[in-house]
Amino acid sequence: MMQKDAQEIMKKIGIKELFEIPFGKLQGNTVLATNGKETLTVSQLLKSAEYLIRFIKENFCVDEYRYSVTIIYLMSVQLVLNNGKAVKPNKEDAHIIIDVIHEIADIHAKNDSQKKLNKEIAAALNCLVEILQ
Repeated sequence: MMQKDAQEIMKKIGIKELFEIPFGKLQGNTVLATNGKETLTVSQLLKSAEYLIRFIKENFCVDEYRYSVTIIYLMSVQLVLNNGKAVKPNKEDAHIIIDVIHEIADIHAKNDSQKKLNKEIAAALNCLVEILQ
């Protein structure tokens, strides 16, 4: 039951493809996720991670644990996307990272509808962390 729930959540947020890619085989045009007709490639995610790291450094106190752990995680993502290995965050850090990304997404949201969607995505990701850990 939990595996089926996790698969449904992954399908809903469009990350099923991520788990089908063999380690060390990522290229810039490798599709990591889909949402309808939209896709997310390795290159796009690398650019997003770079932007988020820069945004956090410019707008938040990086000495605060929640922001420093998010930067470390984003740097780990960059490493993995470049076919390196990184340590997976623990459950508590994963929830913190989701909250920080949610906070940044809300800052960039253009309206309440986007903020509502951001909240739903963050809730789904937090559930996924609980199910998979």
